Amino acid sequence: MLTELYTALEPPTRPLTHPPGDDRNPAEDDCHDCLLVAVDSPGLGLLSYRQPDEEEAASIGDWVIVPVSSRKLVGLVVGLGPPPAGVALKHAIARCADLPSCRPRDLDYIKFVSTYYRRHPGQVVGTMIPAWLRQPAIFEQRATKKGLAPSRLQRLLAKSVPTFRELVMAPQAAQANQAAKEVLPQGPVQLTSQQQAAVNLLIHQDRPTLLYGITGSGKTQVYLSVMSQILNETADSQILLLVPEIGLTQALIQRLASAFPEQTAAVLHSGLADQARAHHWLNAATGRARLVVGTRTAILCPLPRLALVVVDEEHDHSYKQQEGLRYSARDLAVWLADQRGLRLILGSATPSLESRAQVERGRYGLIQLTERATGASPATVQLVDLIREKPIDGLAPAVWTAIEQTLSAGQQVLVYANRRGWAPVLACTACGWQQTCQACHVASVLHKTDGRWRSVCHHCAGISPIPRACPDCGAPELEPIGRGSQRLEAALAERLPEARLLRLDRDAMTTAATLAKALDQVAQGEVDLIIGTQMVAKGHDFPMLALVVVVDADQQLYNPDFRAPEWLLANLVQVSGRAGRHADKKQPGLVLVQTRYPTHPLLQAIATPDPSAREAAWHGLLEDRRAAGLPPFGHLAAIRFSHRDATVAQSKGVELVAYIRSALLASGSSDVSVFPPTPRYPDHQAGRSRWQVFLEASRRADLHAALDTAEDWLAHHRGLESQVEVDPLNFS
Repeated sequence: MLTELYTALEPPTRPLTHPPGDDRNPAEDDCHDCLLVAVDSPGLGLLSYRQPDEEEAASIGDWVIVPVSSRKLVGLVVGLGPPPAGVALKHAIARCADLPSCRPRDLDYIKFVSTYYRRHPGQVVGTMIPAWLRQPAIFEQRATKKGLAPSRLQRLLAKSVPTFRELVMAPQAAQANQAAKEVLPQGPVQLTSQQQAAVNLLIHQDRPTLLYGITGSGKTQVYLSVMSQILNETADSQILLLVPEIGLTQALIQRLASAFPEQTAAVLHSGLADQARAHHWLNAATGRARLVVGTRTAILCPLPRLALVVVDEEHDHSYKQQEGLRYSARDLAVWLADQRGLRLILGSATPSLESRAQVERGRYGLIQLTERATGASPATVQLVDLIREKPIDGLAPAVWTAIEQTLSAGQQVLVYANRRGWAPVLACTACGWQQTCQACHVASVLHKTDGRWRSVCHHCAGISPIPRACPDCGAPELEPIGRGSQRLEAALAERLPEARLLRLDRDAMTTAATLAKALDQVAQGEVDLIIGTQMVAKGHDFPMLALVVVVDADQQLYNPDFRAPEWLLANLVQVSGRAGRHADKKQPGLVLVQTRYPTHPLLQAIATPDPSAREAAWHGLLEDRRAAGLPPFGHLAAIRFSHRDATVAQSKGVELVAYIRSALLASGSSDVSVFPPTPRYPDHQAGRSRWQVFLEASRRADLHAALDTAEDWLAHHRGLESQVEVDPLNFS
């Protein structure tokens, strides 16, 4: 976690201000009109410019349009100083007066993110602000007969700030949400005694607090009650509510519209159209929107009057960005709360081991909700042994029977299969050949779309044709191996022709609006049988869902990653929590978990009715990490690099490790372990051989010092494509 980082990383290794030096032009010693500008352009550092001609002078925190080679870019002024000696500086083109300036604390935040995650400030700035607002053309005003016409940005700023009622009732939202008119308005919700006690404690907490509530315990209603009190405390305070996935935003907006119909709102996620996203961002960054709902990028939006941050499903690894600026939104929320004295609520039914450790250390408060808000009992979990019960079309006979009985009772079934496509592998039964992606050297996934077969790489999205016969032996017996969500859907449709089926995966739900409409159909009982992947495993409340079937619980058991057991346990608890949330206490929901390892301790912990069994499993995982010195008891970084020649990539990795170890030996540092280079998975992608070097340390400051050394070496080896990732989630 990042609560201690602002001290661990001082002094900052990458200051935003122009470093002092003796190479200044003496004639300009008293001139401080040089702008230091951060722009999102690969390979560029902070750029120096003179003030714009015939314009109001720009200050630190202002946005400016600057010339970069033959282009114009929008950048952020992060410092002022005298011009460098002997350099003829260009003038900035214009100050972007209509964009809200960044305050000093926003610049401190940018500096911290840049320093900790080892990225240039320009990349942080580029991630922070929507792409539409970085187009110089939107600032241009055109002359008309009546004078200057408003720019595109000025016209956008003139639009009103929507309320939650307006968001829900907007045409595009109403199309995805057929029940919008039924949602608004509702009367106040009566809290359970546990929920009310949690609200009373959260209001007075002065440190981050983990709200640990079982699935269905009503954590969202606790959030809403705390938010209501915060909004009433101060007339202009802002609240940020983070969710891990776009699919969870629409249902949450409906809840917020019910609780705060007239409150100004902003929604921040990548599923919005570019201009709509820019409008919401401006409303949030100017403080006009008091309630901000978003996915991980929302944590980078500068909110001037932020008072409370809520991180729902705080355990979810979707909060960690896996490309570009590889930050953790949850961890940054912790840092912001610590630096600015904000209230912070971290909510989950399966808290991360990192948060559990912080509770153990006394850095987080802990509030528990142990009962479902509806009064329903937790679902019964049963393990289905696939060794004894041979599956038919991927499902055991007992599972088919349970599905048919549940549908006959007029209730819903969720078949959870966390694999997209028809089958993970297309293989030859005669010689064992498997179709692979030529660029990534991994198996391509067989898909069936509109009746046509295709082979898709889930790493690079490359598409390969399906061969008529085996390329190796010529045999025609090519068969799909394994079952994805498409194949299960086909089997269920064939056996249960009367059931109304809906497949919820990234292939079927291509837009946020499509997903929102589908989820609403499930909630309204217009669907009998759901075939779902990860996107339906958490956060959703389907009143009629009585049975959950986990098709392949063993997938994570094969994963060598040190986090795999934690992910397995959390995933099974989360998906199990979808069943029977509104069921009668005497007839709880049912979860059937198919496995070939029914005696595995983690699966046994899931199936045991006693909650203490699951807590013991969580505690065991935490102790394993402690013994191994792995996060949250140690700190990791990965240096990832690639080259078109695998031999060159490996040899350069060996050189890098030797260089870091030599520097550590010379400095007398023994706290950092540097591991030999290993191939990534997949070991080839887009024609490049991929490798990585891991560093481990008990102190963050020592880890970052070693990364400084590594980056010095990488700067002199331009032939490698490289990136540094701090706090990596996995070993691939």
